[in-house]
Amino acid sequence: MFCRSLLLVILGLSCLQSFTMAENANGAGLCCFEFHKIPVPPTNVINVEQTRFDCTLPGVILETKKEHRICADPEKDWVKEILKKTKQSA
Repeated sequence: MFCRSLLLVILGLSCLQSFTMAENANGAGLCCFEFHKIPVPPTNVINVEQTRFDCTLPGVILETKKEHRICADPEKDWVKEILKKTKQSA
């Protein structure tokens, strides 16, 4: 009886863990929790994404030529300049 109960607990925990991992894969993937403080040259940015609408901090995610993803504050002047340049090239 003890082995059967232990098996059910382990099975339940593994299901819970896989569900939590799936939530994290889609849930916080495109949210920023802090912003990059040093300006990035616009010539280094190859892609710009808006964070999800339900994120705590609205921000933009800048992808650089070296494939780094950087969270940036859309209210900063250097970020506004990058956003303006990406809209012009689109």
